[in-house]
Amino acid sequence: MGYMPVSFPRALPGTGPEPVARILYASQSRINGPVYAQMERIRACAVRHNEPLGVYTALAHQSGWFLQWKEGPADAVRQIMERVLQDPRHHGARIMHRSTGPRLLPDVWSMSIVQCNDSAAEFEARVDQVDAVRLQGLQYAPAAAWRMLSTPLRHPCADRQDTPGVFRRVMVCSAGGEASFALVQHLAWQHRQEVVRRRFAGPQQLDVGSNYTDLPDGQGAVRVIAMARNGLALGLTRALLADYPLVVLWCCGSDVHDVDLMERMVQACGAAPTPPVLMGLGASPTAHRAMFQLARRAGLIYLDAAPVQGPDEAWELISGQLRMMRSAANSLWRQSDFSASA
Repeated sequence: MGYMPVSFPRALPGTGPEPVARILYASQSRINGPVYAQMERIRACAVRHNEPLGVYTALAHQSGWFLQWKEGPADAVRQIMERVLQDPRHHGARIMHRSTGPRLLPDVWSMSIVQCNDSAAEFEARVDQVDAVRLQGLQYAPAAAWRMLSTPLRHPCADRQDTPGVFRRVMVCSAGGEASFALVQHLAWQHRQEVVRRRFAGPQQLDVGSNYTDLPDGQGAVRVIAMARNGLALGLTRALLADYPLVVLWCCGSDVHDVDLMERMVQACGAAPTPPVLMGLGASPTAHRAMFQLARRAGLIYLDAAPVQGPDEAWELISGQLRMMRSAANSLWRQSDFSASA
């Protein structure tokens, strides 16, 4: 692979005391055989060499493409990029975002493998879309570019996912068992939609799953994401928490496990600029009080819901809450629009 020069703009005023260089690029994989094993080798090297330099990384593999997001001191990121671009495991790197500003990745390493039906050509079509915006002198924020590139084109409203009110996301995390994953599978089957399966890992050997499906919702779509409990600790999960207006904590009936899930959620929301609303399903009165106090001390909104017997009841409560949130948002928008025009 030839050398691609990388430079970063100066930090804008108000970006904080220690702005970092931020770069996101996509490249085509040359790996034959198990991809995850190669990504584990990349992780070991990156954690060993990049962490002392203050460079944080998120890496994904999907449809024969790599997607990598790096942040850190400009000189260190530039030097690492020069080395990365010579790696024979990929080729054709294309920059999707480049800026200087506050650090958005909260952990030194996150990685994921996405299993979906998109072809390499379809992934490249999304690269072309994002690149066309950048060539016009504009660019998506790093998290938005990551979402645009990793959303399968066949899902409803994939090309409108950054339009407010059109593409909404809700994360569901179970305190025990696999209820959140069963919900995604059930909804996908009901609506005849694809289940996209992902594996995530952090800087250590933590390996967690996260499945999602995109459901038609009037003129838009709603993405329902099942996240494993351990996934709340991953840097990439925390970096994208602002995507979710609602996170559902599906309690299991064990007060210890249910409160533990809230503690994990509070920690995950610690650095989120706009934390999601939290909704509990099926907590006992004792667990509910403890979860409410934890959320309140952290400045988070926590809504308690009635016990549920299965995925249909759970989705009825979740979708009802999403409708109320959308109605409230639309009302605020109309009031703001009226005030501006008065």
